[in-house]
Amino acid sequence: MKILLLTNKVPWPLHDGYSLHNYHYSRQLGRRHEIHLISLGEGPCPVELAGIYASTQIVPRRPQPRRRSLAARALHALSADELHDFDPAVMSIVERTLAREKCDLIWVGGAKMLVYSRRVTSVPSMGDIADDGVKDHWTQMWTARSPATFLRRWRDYVSTRRFQIAYLPHCRVVNVVAEQDRASLLGQLPELDVSVIHNGVDAEYFTPREPEPDVPTLVFEGSMSFTPNAEAAVYFCREVLPLVREAEPRVRVMIVGKDPTKDVSSLARPDVEVTGFVPDVRPYLDRAWVFVCPLLSGAGIKNKILQAWSMKKAVVATPISTGGLVDAGENLIVADGKRAFADAILGLFKDERQRRKLGERGRQTVVEHYSWEAKALQMEAALARAAGQSASKLAAATASAR
Repeated sequence: MKILLLTNKVPWPLHDGYSLHNYHYSRQLGRRHEIHLISLGEGPCPVELAGIYASTQIVPRRPQPRRRSLAARALHALSADELHDFDPAVMSIVERTLAREKCDLIWVGGAKMLVYSRRVTSVPSMGDIADDGVKDHWTQMWTARSPATFLRRWRDYVSTRRFQIAYLPHCRVVNVVAEQDRASLLGQLPELDVSVIHNGVDAEYFTPREPEPDVPTLVFEGSMSFTPNAEAAVYFCREVLPLVREAEPRVRVMIVGKDPTKDVSSLARPDVEVTGFVPDVRPYLDRAWVFVCPLLSGAGIKNKILQAWSMKKAVVATPISTGGLVDAGENLIVADGKRAFADAILGLFKDERQRRKLGERGRQTVVEHYSWEAKALQMEAALARAAGQSASKLAAATASAR
């Protein structure tokens, strides 16, 4: 197949789930298909992407349009067409590329790029949106701690729902990473063709390297400017950690991730390290006795848990953190409420054998179910379905490309 991939950011470096997703699928599928990349970003194409794409066009983001009057902003606050920026210059590049390359379909990398694919009628598209934004905003709305935050999140919920209802039906196939997201989307748009393709993890890269430290250490990792991660870090340190510290005063916590909010940065103290950006999370995961995922909101499958599993770490997670995970409960501990979460951690602190058992099960789960190679075959099938290609035609083309 000849594919045009649209992404909201260049898929390198691999510092977030969006880049990991687009990079690894492109690397796998680029061996068998011709992929042309149009991405918003700055500077030349990173050398790490050389050989993956047949062509790359990195388009600078335009300055945000001048703020409208308060009345105009209020009028458009709930508009589907105002949710994500549409740049005519980007649309022009998309149209010229499609005319030149005669692509079989558009692979839309994330909801923000649907504003361009919906305006194309000559080529089918696949909406690879990962998560259902409506479900995520609904959860965040009901965890708001102030009326102003509730109203802001209600606005995001309404505008996102309107956006998805307006833009997703244009896609022949829509991809999400968890079954709960599929169910939520079908509740809004019953006629959608929605595939569930779980995220993958590079099990060769994420392998355990160092033994546990002597001090019981908890690690939570993720972009700390992302609202669900920031809220989880604050909740954990303020609500759960004091309960753990009562029974195990030696405990140390590492909050690992770029761009911590002011609330997250304020958590730092001698036994709580807030790292900010780190070029490699593996040394921090190595130090974990237990990896914690205390999310109170969010959607989709969590790359952070897959990475911790791959490094044989015992995981304690809230129920909302486990969407889309195979055998959740067999390979991690699901704990609902601060007391249950603290007790689960303390139980693992006392039982090294159980920690190692959970870590081994997590690693086995990753190897059996979450390799990028296996996930790429599912993504390939979804792309072919969106392009209108039969399974037999795809199999023949794939075999000849090997």
